[in-house]
Amino acid sequence: MKKTVLIISYSFPPMGLSGVVRTSKMAKALAKNGWNVVVLSATPKAYLTYDETLLQELIETGVHIYSTPSKTPPKQDSSSPGWFERTIMRPMLGQVYFPDSAIRWKRMAIAAADGIMNEYDVSVILSVSPPLSNFVITDTIAERHQIPFILDYQDGWTKSITIDQPQKQRSSAHMKLEHHLLNRAARIFVPSRIAKEQMIKDYRFLEHEDVMIIPAGFDRDDLAGINLTSHTTSKLVIMHTGKADLTGHLPAFLQGFAEVIKTSPELQRDIIISLPGIVDGALTTLIEKLGIRDSVHQPGYIAHRALFEAMSKANIFFADTGSMYQIPRKIYEYIAMQKPIAIMAPEQSALSRIVHESGAGLLLHDSGITSVGSFIRSIHASWKSGKLPKQKTGFADDYAMDNFVEDISIALTKAIRIS
Repeated sequence: MKKTVLIISYSFPPMGLSGVVRTSKMAKALAKNGWNVVVLSATPKAYLTYDETLLQELIETGVHIYSTPSKTPPKQDSSSPGWFERTIMRPMLGQVYFPDSAIRWKRMAIAAADGIMNEYDVSVILSVSPPLSNFVITDTIAERHQIPFILDYQDGWTKSITIDQPQKQRSSAHMKLEHHLLNRAARIFVPSRIAKEQMIKDYRFLEHEDVMIIPAGFDRDDLAGINLTSHTTSKLVIMHTGKADLTGHLPAFLQGFAEVIKTSPELQRDIIISLPGIVDGALTTLIEKLGIRDSVHQPGYIAHRALFEAMSKANIFFADTGSMYQIPRKIYEYIAMQKPIAIMAPEQSALSRIVHESGAGLLLHDSGITSVGSFIRSIHASWKSGKLPKQKTGFADDYAMDNFVEDISIALTKAIRIS
């Protein structure tokens, strides 16, 4: 008889972009590995994009999806928060709602979970963050139905941010709540070794086996029919996938590129920066202001399965983070494509480590325009001479989701036995 896992994830397909892909692929992998998978998610008031391909593959795999309704029909909105929302509304919401504004979903989620428990013999719960309120809601549901749960940290908490407050959460209230939840959890999943080491250091009651490293990974099915063989191109295509906005280091990368082609206009004929995905209006304005519109390709959002065909045309992928612990999910899809990866990230960060280990990393730890310009010139010179770095043989295979699903399954089974 199949064991049933309830996955609680605030965001889930048919919503698109990388924020939901990891959970979607985990649900799919567990279903293919013999689990009966039920997912409880919310219907957001606004969403960035809709991806039917992600939803369809889950349905075909037999994943059961329950989304609580929204009071108003959800609207598509690809714009990033404005100054007022970032500086006034979000901090205000962070003061009103604890641990973040998604806690407003709690009553509806608990009611929906009661219905799911009546319909399915749920053995264990897997809770995914962000938002952090998922963990609080999971704790309540687990206590209510006497079911063990596992916490899946895609970001940190007291070492990172909430969805409402873009600063580190070091308050005693947040730390006390995190302490309580970690004590209650049967297991904790984190994305990297550095995140595991930090968590065990911060919470001394955690044992080594309590915290498991489960990278986001990639789905081998997404590569079906994709040609991974490198081919000679007349243009150097540097690609950034997903949401592109003014946060992070992408604006600095574009500013550095603008400076490069001012002083070396011949490079403009060679380089294309491709941004498949949602490009925020403010970033588009910056691109226009920098005078690089002709060198920046904006094809719009591409459905997840079709994205890999577009990625096969790139020479180099670009990603960035300001976090020591977080590894953007897109990195694993970049790794799957077996091409060079250029990143802007802190030195010794989890992202820097994995890209360096791939053997195909091009790393920059300084976001100054001069440094970025030199970085781009170096990439161009390596491409021109045919000396771009190559990924280590077999490296990508280590990050396929099917390599992690057995560990996830064992953790879920052990959680059931412990209870």
